[in-house]
Amino acid sequence: MKLTRLVAFAFVSFFCYGIVNWMMSTSHFHLQAKAISTPEMWQGLLIALVLYFVGILAVYVNRMLGFYVLGLVLVIYSLGMISALISGYQSTAGMTIKLLLEIVGVIGLGLNFYTLVLLTRWRHNKE
Repeated sequence: MKLTRLVAFAFVSFFCYGIVNWMMSTSHFHLQAKAISTPEMWQGLLIALVLYFVGILAVYVNRMLGFYVLGLVLVIYSLGMISALISGYQSTAGMTIKLLLEIVGVIGLGLNFYTLVLLTRWRHNKE
């Protein structure tokens, strides 16, 4: 399995998280219970980007450590997506917005799960 495929799925997973984060923090959609400012949204995205980059860098530098670091980042942001899905479902937003959030969230969770499967396969090939 190529390492570039694993990294590509990690970046697409980050992109899905960014869309969910943007949808949850935009006040037009009425998906959140508490208003989130734009700087807070960008701060959350920057932290996520740094964590994803640290995980990907760890994969390239130390393969076994990278497995655990990137896996932990994916699990943390999967929990965040699950939380966004639950919050979005309970929000007062329109059904179209809720459906769009649910679709992007489920795609993101699926990508995270598949990336974890790729990480596990990659780890077993390296042992």
